[in-house]
Amino acid sequence: MRRREIILRRMMVKWLPVMVLCIVLVASQGCERGYDAPRREEGADGNGGKEEVKPPKPSGGDRPGPTDKDFDFTAELADGVVRYDGRGVTLRFDRAGVLVKVHADGRRELIDLDGTSRVGFVAGTMRTDSLFEGSGLTVDGSDIALESVRMKKQTAEAVWYHAVDSDGRSHILVLP
Repeated sequence: MRRREIILRRMMVKWLPVMVLCIVLVASQGCERGYDAPRREEGADGNGGKEEVKPPKPSGGDRPGPTDKDFDFTAELADGVVRYDGRGVTLRFDRAGVLVKVHADGRRELIDLDGTSRVGFVAGTMRTDSLFEGSGLTVDGSDIALESVRMKKQTAEAVWYHAVDSDGRSHILVLP
């Protein structure tokens, strides 16, 4: 009996730290995300339980410029990937080699690492009808003269913008 107790104590001394370490590791890996990214339950709208921030309704009057009837934005709103599409340039963050840079002044850049494309965007100031004033768009070093920029959707992850240049061409921006 005494010999069994000695063997049991030696096993406990040898294996107890390993067992405790295994329990701690299993307990710490129980969540699929770390403590810095809280788990969000999907809401009815599928945006992580966050409410969408919608601009207030316009107070009245017909505004010149693009309307929602000019461009069908339905497919764009369904795709939540950070991206730019316009002027023959398409940059998508889900494709290899595309980086997104957010500057302290609010300017956002999409950069293709192979050096062929670079897009910079400053939203400007939003008015009550979701149109922006003072917006700026640069594509491959060329400033694009914008007629209008309208926010189409905003979630916790991204903002969808529809910009129309002076030639009437559409630019789709989905930015963080």
